[in-house]
Amino acid sequence: MRAIALGLLFAATPVGAAPLTAVLDAGLAAYAAGHFAVAMHDFRALADDGSAIGETMLGAMYAHGQGIPRDPAAAAAYYSRAAHRGYAPAQLAFAQVLARGEGVATDRTTAWLWLRLAIARGDARIVTAAKAEAASLAASGSVPPDTSGDWRPWPSAGV
Repeated sequence: MRAIALGLLFAATPVGAAPLTAVLDAGLAAYAAGHFAVAMHDFRALADDGSAIGETMLGAMYAHGQGIPRDPAAAAAYYSRAAHRGYAPAQLAFAQVLARGEGVATDRTTAWLWLRLAIARGDARIVTAAKAEAASLAASGSVPPDTSGDWRPWPSAGV
């Protein structure tokens, strides 16, 4: 039975399938060169395999109408999928679309929470951008008082 299961696994894997890093590299190169149809194909293959980077890049392409008609709802959906996988750039992008109501209902409270996660997980560039976005939300009075302090994704010890 084990041999049958392994045989099915190998049969489902295309012979000569490029490793995911090669697909990502090819997609990024195509994107940078403005070859959006090729990039879309590569990023979709990655997203279909559960790649948060592929999902985020598809979100960006839908958000900006790169090689396809602009579709803010599709962009938000891809950003959301990648954000839920813990990918900080997607958490920032999803927070931005939530704060502006682009393709989703405006939800500044949830945007604030996604920004906090991006700040906790991102590299310096993402942290800087997420802090600027959070400051903008705070300055507009869009942050509920109970989420503007030391927010944690778990209850405080006193609760």
